[in-house]
Order: sequence, then C-alpha cells, then structure tokens
Amino acid sequence: MAFNAVEITALVVSLLIIVKLLVVSFSPKSWWGLVKPIYKANVVLFIAELVLALIVFYYLLQQITIVQLMAAVALGALLTGMTFAVYGKETIDWAGKLLRGRSVLGRAWLPILIWLGLTIWTLVELF
Repeated sequence: MAFNAVEITALVVSLLIIVKLLVVSFSPKSWWGLVKPIYKANVVLFIAELVLALIVFYYLLQQITIVQLMAAVALGALLTGMTFAVYGKETIDWAGKLLRGRSVLGRAWLPILIWLGLTIWTLVELF
C-alpha cells in the first residue's frame, strides 16, 4: 500500500504518540532525559519545527481547505488544553513565570504572526 504525504504524517505522529505514551508510562525520567536536551537547543528546535510545519501545511492544503485545517487545529487545541487542565496549578505557575516582566510578543512574534495570518485567512474564506 502506498501512502501519500498526509497519510505518512498521520502514521509518523501516531507511532510517536504510542512511543511517547509507553515511555512516559514506564519511565518518565527517560522521556525527560530525551526531551530536555532538545528543548535546550531551542533555536534549532524552533527552526526545525517551523520547517516541518511548513512542509506539513503545504501537503495538508493539497487535500483539505484552510477552514477544515483550522477546525482540526481546534480539536488539537482542545486536547492540549485538557492536558494542561489536568496540571492546572503547575500550568498557572508556569504561565505566571512566562508572563512576569517579559513581553510575550517580543519572544513569540513569529508564531503569533503565523496564528494571526491563519486566522485572517480562515475568516476571509468563511465570509
């Protein structure tokens, strides 16, 4: 069976989720040992994620509309929100540290512009 790019992406994400859930379930410290160095190289991680996001975005738009994509983003955001809700106190502490004395826009301007662009594009398509 030959998979297209979107199906390959879904397969890779599904397999990574299974691996992550298994590792976190049996050895959370092992998972932390893997991801901590990745997040320490935050600029490299950011660029890699940006490039991968652009590639996935390109292939998704070959098969679905921006409106459908943003509806799927809503599902992802709700699932992510559920995860953060389970750790409500820790999330509040973490968010408080991020927002204390720093400009969120100053550090996260590119992702914010991307979100804004996607939002405007979706609204234009809808109306």
